[in-house]
Amino acid sequence: MALPFPNVSLKGGNIFETLLSASVIVVAIGFLAFLFVRTGTGHLGSYPLRIRMTDASGLTVGSDVRLGGTKIGSVTALSLDKGNYNAVVETLIRDDLTIPVDSGASIATSTLSNPYLSISPGHAAEMARPDGEIGAKRARGQ
Repeated sequence: MALPFPNVSLKGGNIFETLLSASVIVVAIGFLAFLFVRTGTGHLGSYPLRIRMTDASGLTVGSDVRLGGTKIGSVTALSLDKGNYNAVVETLIRDDLTIPVDSGASIATSTLSNPYLSISPGHAAEMARPDGEIGAKRARGQ
């Protein structure tokens, strides 16, 4: 018994199918760009910043860091300073922003979101350097 031989045509598809496929690809690329802007920080570069707090309850790795309600980074690690029992929150902050060293931080929530770290900018002329520290009683005179 012989197997059926498929009828294959080398004739090109019509122009409608080509345009429809191209428009689907353009919409998908647009959606990915929208998704990146809405969920990411919109910047590829970032710098580490430690934030000391008396209480970091509700924060998890991956929580947003916001300034003025706008996402400027994310939490990368949480630990405890055994010397004074402060919470130490490791974050990555957008590299196009600098934060005054006298800035404060608190935990905030909105109705439909998880808790996030809200930074209240200070008024000092000195800015926190990459891998620097802000928050409650900055340790060791930093």
